[in-house]
Amino acid sequence: MRITSYILVQLAPGKAKAAVKAISRIDGVKMAHAVTGPFDVIAFAEVPDLDSLSNLVLAKIQGVGGVEKTQTAVVVTPESFDVKERRKRSK
Repeated sequence: MRITSYILVQLAPGKAKAAVKAISRIDGVKMAHAVTGPFDVIAFAEVPDLDSLSNLVLAKIQGVGGVEKTQTAVVVTPESFDVKERRKRSK
């Protein structure tokens, strides 16, 4: 099962344009947008597992120049809660 998430990124002033370009080029990031509000960029990512997500955020996104803080929201689908249903489908 793939892990889908939104990564909210807070940047140093004046870094949004360059950060959006850099983040959108990272493998696993499907799209990134500059936004208004408490965060400056929101990235949408899909990765194979939680280890890959951790690497994506900690090593790659937080390594982009100007990134000061990130917050990750993992997408939870109804199927995530229904273990019996997942077992039926896997048979």
